[in-house]
Amino acid sequence: MFCAISGEAPEHPVVSKKTGQVYERRLIVKYIADNGKDPVTGEDMTEDDLLEIKSAPSTVKPRPPTMTSIPSILSVLQNEWDSIMLETFTLKQQYQQVRQELSHALYQHDAACRVIARLMKERDAAREALANVQAHIGTRPAEAATETADVAMTEAGASVGLPEQVKEKLEATSAVLSKTRKRKPQTSADAMQTYHQRKAFGSLHSARSPGITSLDLDAKSGLFLTGGNDKHAMIFSQSEEKVITTLKGHTKKITQVAWTGRSEEEDTVLTASADSTVRIWSAKDKSTYTTAHTVSTHSAEVTGLSMHPSKEYFATASLDSTWAFHEIETGSTVLTASHSDVNKGYSSASFHPDGLLLGTGTTDSMLKIWDVRIKDVVASFDDHVGSVKAMAFSENGYLLAAAGENNIVNIWDLRSLSVSQKLQVADGGVVNALAWDYSGTYLGVGGTDVRIFKTKSWQELANLTDNTAEITGLKFGPQGDYLVAGGLDRSIRIFGVAE
Repeated sequence: MFCAISGEAPEHPVVSKKTGQVYERRLIVKYIADNGKDPVTGEDMTEDDLLEIKSAPSTVKPRPPTMTSIPSILSVLQNEWDSIMLETFTLKQQYQQVRQELSHALYQHDAACRVIARLMKERDAAREALANVQAHIGTRPAEAATETADVAMTEAGASVGLPEQVKEKLEATSAVLSKTRKRKPQTSADAMQTYHQRKAFGSLHSARSPGITSLDLDAKSGLFLTGGNDKHAMIFSQSEEKVITTLKGHTKKITQVAWTGRSEEEDTVLTASADSTVRIWSAKDKSTYTTAHTVSTHSAEVTGLSMHPSKEYFATASLDSTWAFHEIETGSTVLTASHSDVNKGYSSASFHPDGLLLGTGTTDSMLKIWDVRIKDVVASFDDHVGSVKAMAFSENGYLLAAAGENNIVNIWDLRSLSVSQKLQVADGGVVNALAWDYSGTYLGVGGTDVRIFKTKSWQELANLTDNTAEITGLKFGPQGDYLVAGGLDRSIRIFGVAE
């Protein structure tokens, strides 16, 4: 008999009732006390499961033959020493391996901690930026924000911003529009890459002072509104392929035009001019327009014109270094504003999609974002060259595209208040017009040519070079399947996907 643990003949043999294995009693009792299991099968075992084996006669185990002489004992000791050395060497190898694994794990842990710290820092910065934007939209900015130089004053004290009833209208419009921001593009990027010129309508406006200076689109009725260097504005019907009316009254070139949003009862359009005025044109039918109001708030050329999303108000910016907020129905000016940093005039203006913020570009390369309600600057950007000629907010309200007097378009991320992308067009070219599609997925850039970029990846999907002079106006169709461009070659060009 041999012990299943030691492999030697037991002095006090016992046998397991469950497995039938023979053990040395002292070894199995200690094993059970430590583990409570059978060492061979792993089954639960107690001392009650052991049965002592009666063996007779009791004898002393003889020494093995190799231990009968001194040389044999030395040989055994040498073998034992060699075994111990080998085992020690193996243990050292395993120890080194464990040290390497531990060192690698500690390095990974340290790297993970650094990454987590960086992500937490970025998260905190994003939260702070979001909180700032929300604060700018919802409440008056902190005292550290840039102060507006022009504050409307009364004898009783300071009166800042819009009247309460106007604020309520703007905030109600914002609450409705903010819920409908996320729109999916109706045209795929692959389809955008097939854009080509579908039609071109030329010889618009006078040839003596040639060129279309601005463009707007009424997609519902297929009408184009253009302003020209010839001091006139025209309404062009795409279906009839002709000018259906000409708006005359300004004494200098038209700088900006805009539809107010057509209604069944009445149609209203806006035209801004270098003669310092804005005219509100009203018509009972599509061919007879008269001047309903003439806004003469500014003392210099009106360079920026933007419709408020509520369709009840509009904003203008001028070279006289002021911008103003007006009511369409009455033609009255609700407020005017200026800033101590702006003394060379404004060159462009655009409302944020929610209608609570107004972006203004200056002639000395500055961008300023205003909270219209309190007439205060909430953000300023200055990474442009020369006059900020064009600007446009994306439909989701997070991005602002702006271009100066070079061939670079800056994409400003309003969440981080930094440039997230720079888009470069033709070498030595210019950018005069910017337009987002209604989903905010594609950006049209017009100037030397027409280019379409896809957001996030900023891949250039199309480069259209059919124009023979600079493009000055761009507008996407409501489904994104076509793009209208007007230019100094007196032509309106319609680009669209392949049919």
